[in-house]
Amino acid sequence: MSDRFDPNDPFAGIEPYEEVPGGYDQPGRPNDPRSGEPPPRSPLLTGMVVGLLLVVASIALFQLFSSDGGDLGTATDTTLTGETTAAPGDTSTTVPDGENTDATPADTDGTRAPSGEFEPYAGQGDPVPVEELTLASDGVGPIALGRPAAEAVGRLIASLGDPTEDTGPRPSSGEFGVCDEDSERIVFWGPFAAVIVVDPDATETFGGFRLDLSYGGFSNEAAELGTLSGIRLGDSFRNLREIYNSFEVEEGEDPDLGQIWTVSSIETGNLLLWGPLAEGAVRGIYSPDACDRF
Repeated sequence: MSDRFDPNDPFAGIEPYEEVPGGYDQPGRPNDPRSGEPPPRSPLLTGMVVGLLLVVASIALFQLFSSDGGDLGTATDTTLTGETTAAPGDTSTTVPDGENTDATPADTDGTRAPSGEFEPYAGQGDPVPVEELTLASDGVGPIALGRPAAEAVGRLIASLGDPTEDTGPRPSSGEFGVCDEDSERIVFWGPFAAVIVVDPDATETFGGFRLDLSYGGFSNEAAELGTLSGIRLGDSFRNLREIYNSFEVEEGEDPDLGQIWTVSSIETGNLLLWGPLAEGAVRGIYSPDACDRF
């Protein structure tokens, strides 16, 4: 300290800042308590404040883009085993194989109920040898027309094996002799078709048969089926006429099939068997149409 003393300045000769813990710089500088200016903030505190502001800003931006449909909105889609569940507000889904499962009032669980499902027929009864499954106006061997379909088709399955195709119940196509306003179910074994008439109450009746080269499947055992008199696919019309010489045998034209043959009873005139012809040969053997019969 200095020994000088000035009566006009009681602090003259005293160095007040030497006694202040931590010390200060000279008066008049920014950190001088007497200068009127606040001391500067700590750099560490300033950095913490800036970091906190950045975190708050980041959270605000995230919430903004998530709620207004921005790029982050696609995070609400979920993909599982090839199926995509759409984001909220989208009622459609996409599943493998291009199957359309757009939501409908019936799709309460988000999936469309399978359409066209039906109970397949099962084999029943003793099998009938193929040579005894003769085609006649009233049935196929011991399997009579007019029988319940489950029983008749079940016997055919026991004899010929599983069908190669079963259309299930459907509106009549008009192709198999079922009335246009009725429903039908056609069960195939290669070139042989069992014609089932489906009533409005879902009752199914064995209503007829058709054996036709145009159905394909020639390697199927059913391709060997023939009439009780021995007529088979590919036989000549001349041979058919000779075999059925005690019946009325005629050629004719059908608007859908073209040239056809018919065999009718001479006594009653009732149609017994018929089918298409191709270049003078039997291309098909049909029972009378099921329409109005069952």
